[in-house]
Parts: sequence; structure tokens; C-alpha cells
Amino acid sequence: MQLADTLIDAHVHFFTGSDLARISASLPYALPDPHPLTGYLDALIDAGLVPQLINNVHLSILPDSENVFASFAELEALAARNPQRYGGVRLVGTILADPAYATAERLAHPQVMGLRFVLHDAAPETVGPEDYASRDWEALFARLRPDQHLHIYAQEPETNLRVLRQLPRGRTVMIDHLGTCRPERGIDDPAYVALLDEAVARGNVWFKGPGYRTTTKPEGTLPFVLRILDRLGPERLLLQASDAPHVGKDQSGRAYSATFDPRSAFDYVSRLAELAAARTGIPSGRLLNGARTEIFPPHQ
Repeated sequence: MQLADTLIDAHVHFFTGSDLARISASLPYALPDPHPLTGYLDALIDAGLVPQLINNVHLSILPDSENVFASFAELEALAARNPQRYGGVRLVGTILADPAYATAERLAHPQVMGLRFVLHDAAPETVGPEDYASRDWEALFARLRPDQHLHIYAQEPETNLRVLRQLPRGRTVMIDHLGTCRPERGIDDPAYVALLDEAVARGNVWFKGPGYRTTTKPEGTLPFVLRILDRLGPERLLLQASDAPHVGKDQSGRAYSATFDPRSAFDYVSRLAELAAARTGIPSGRLLNGARTEIFPPHQ
């Protein structure tokens, strides 16, 4: 499998044993092993893969995003010690979307590029029509820089839709996992159709990979990618991501970590992009990461 000339990881999680020690033992699955930035980078670089851009995304099981800020310092120290090995890697972060946590000071950090709404498998009816309409939320949205985006994680397409409709229309939004983790309903699922309709109407909504949480087979995920391309075009798709360390289970109950590691996740998205390119004529590299500079523009 040939990877694109430019390698990015638009969605990865870095955390340590100390981060995990703060988590309640009542999780519905076993705690993942620590996943530090240094080990992740060394494994890729030793395999001849040097990512130019990495986005450390708020990990849903953590109460805050202090691990994201710690990763900034970790990479800075690595690059100072060995600039030839680590100096070409740009690290950005997406922190927890919470009015009390996402303060002006935290959002002012030049490497913070997004806020993540975490809804997991929340049913659509649990999202009220004004959940994000309070003065606190309005103040949070007003604190965002023009280069920062909002990032929604929900497995249900209608849940994604209900959150999206409450977000400021002028703000860039990125939706996880191609908008759905319910592949059995197909691309004509009314909620999925409505989600894409809303994205088209807003004009500033991107759908992000890697796509294996939609289905673990690229062939199964392809119809969802093709529908996104048909409705929004390649400018609104960003496939290249690992979602390491692959927490949780697929629809069959198999742990994602038993199927994927970062390299195999990149192989997955490469195959998915190749399949879509063969059907559309759009270069696979454009589908993998052509939108990276719009989602993660250089800090001014």
C-alpha cells in the first residue's frame, strides 16, 4: 500500500499513565494502555514515515485536555534535542468543548486549533434544541480565533445534526467518522441525508476519517465517502487520520486495537482513498489530506 507523499494524522490521542490514573474505574471497557507522543513518533519515523502534521484530539474518557498541552511541551523538548529527527513535525491540538474549561487563556495557545464536542452514542432525543444556546456557550464561541474550528463526535448522524444546527453558522465545523457509525442503515438513512443537507447549506462543514468506525472494511465505508463527495465535493473531506490508539469496539464487538495500529490505519485510509479515486477520478492524495491547510491553517 502506497501512502500519500504528504503524511498527516488529523486525529490521534496522546496520553500517559498519569492521565489514565485520573479516570473513573466505571468505564464500559478496559482502560487503554498509555499512548505517549514519543513512542508513537518513534515507531512511525523508524518505519520511514514522518508526519508533517499531527492533531492531538481531546480523548473522550479524560475529564479535560491537559494531556494535549503536555504533548506540545513534549514535542518541543524532542525537537530541541534532535531537530533533524523531530523538527519537521507540526503538532496542533483539539481540546474539550466546555465553557468552563476552554478559557480565553487556553484558546490563545497558538497550537490549539479546535474544540471537540463529545457525545459518544448519545441518542438524538438527549440533545435539546437549546443545549448550546446559553450565554456561556455564546461567550465560548466568541472566544474562538478565526483559524479555530468546532469538532463534533457522535455515533448517531441525527445527534451530529442536532448539535450542528446549534453551532454558529459562520464557524468551521469538522464531523468525526464521516458522520455516522451506523452503517447498517445505509447512505439513504434519513438522518444521514439530513446531516449532509445541513452541511451543504452551511458551506463550511468538513467530514473527517479515518472511516473505520463507520465500517472496518474500506469497501463498506466507500459508499459513505462517495455520497459525501457527491454532495459536498473533495474540498470538504479529510480522510488521513489514525484515531490511535483505537479505543473501543466495532459493531461486531471486536476491539479496534485488535485490528488496527497507526500504520494499518493509514493503510486503511489509503485503500479507501484509492477506491474513491477509482470511482470519481479525484486524486487519492487530495482525498487523504488536501483539506489540511483549511482545517489547520498556519497560526498568524
